Amino acid sequence: MIKSFFLILSLCGFCFAAYADKKLSVQDFLYRVRHPAGRKRWAIMDGEVLHRRRAKNTVKANLYLGILFNREHTLAQVVINKKQGYMVGQAFIKGKDGTSIIPLNEASKTNPILGDFGLRPQDLTMTFLYWEFIKEFPEESSKMINCRVLELKSPDDKETAKVWISQKYYFPIKVEWTRINEKEAFRNLEVSSFKQQGKYGIIKRLELYGPGWRTKINFTKTEIGTPENGAVRKGLFLRLKK
Repeated sequence: MIKSFFLILSLCGFCFAAYADKKLSVQDFLYRVRHPAGRKRWAIMDGEVLHRRRAKNTVKANLYLGILFNREHTLAQVVINKKQGYMVGQAFIKGKDGTSIIPLNEASKTNPILGDFGLRPQDLTMTFLYWEFIKEFPEESSKMINCRVLELKSPDDKETAKVWISQKYYFPIKVEWTRINEKEAFRNLEVSSFKQQGKYGIIKRLELYGPGWRTKINFTKTEIGTPENGAVRKGLFLRLKK
């Protein structure tokens, strides 16, 4: 039985435990990436996002992530500056068709500030992992981590994601998004720093960048726990003004 699990960004991707395995087929490997094992968990990731565009000053904001997941699905809340946010859901068994993104208030729909930082809500929950598998490239090392490299295609057929996934952690380390019929990536994501919290590894810093811009996300506060008697941690999901 697989005892490891990871929260946020493919569980949403920010917390994980290692386990070794023999070489799997690409189908079995991707299945494990998409269907993380483990009991019901919650996590809080709180920090700061900094964004810089060419010839412009750096702008920054608070970024909050609250995550709840079990064997069937992940539910995450993404909040920026405690003013705008989104609920992002992923039902594992439904794959890409199980992805949902719901703005938390009118401002999040009509005047979203998350995009000003080069971010999409689904970046922070790694829903691209559920895109259609296209092919596998030769194995590579990223951040001194041995990775299998996969190409996935978006449901709208507009872009692909080339993803470097740790063979040991079943977790994405690097991503390149490329528009269909173009050769150069227009968006990139890299996990640039980790830290140890108990028996788990936690993402400490994440970077996204593209032509003329770069965004850094630094998580300064993290909490992980298991719901007791079925109760979710109080305050896990924030309330925003409508």
